[in-house]
Amino acid sequence: MTGNPIIDLAVSIAGVGLLVLLARLIFGLGGRSIDRAAAAERLAFDEPDFEPTDWLVGEDAALARNNAGELAVVMVHGDALVTRRLGAASPAPFYKDGVLTVPRSDGTVREVCFALPESQAATWLRASA
Repeated sequence: MTGNPIIDLAVSIAGVGLLVLLARLIFGLGGRSIDRAAAAERLAFDEPDFEPTDWLVGEDAALARNNAGELAVVMVHGDALVTRRLGAASPAPFYKDGVLTVPRSDGTVREVCFALPESQAATWLRASA
């Protein structure tokens, strides 16, 4: 390199920045939206015995409920969708400050939040009880 550590550091940082920019240009931002049809398709593939009757669709996640009152979450993860079925051992969803929160069911996913009126959230909380 140049022998000047400051210039070497600046060149290295600029190189990393260019590589990140190039990756964004080639692969895009990786974001994906979710809709009911995509969520239903993914849930049917991952959990064929789960037949949802109600849906709650947010920006990056969807919550489904079946006739037995079980809940399943379909969420955006990178450029794909992943599902988690909430069993009896899963932490229960809770409502606070206008937001229905479904806690992490395991260490592999994040919690998901839905902005809802309290009356609508109460319906989903009863289902998970």
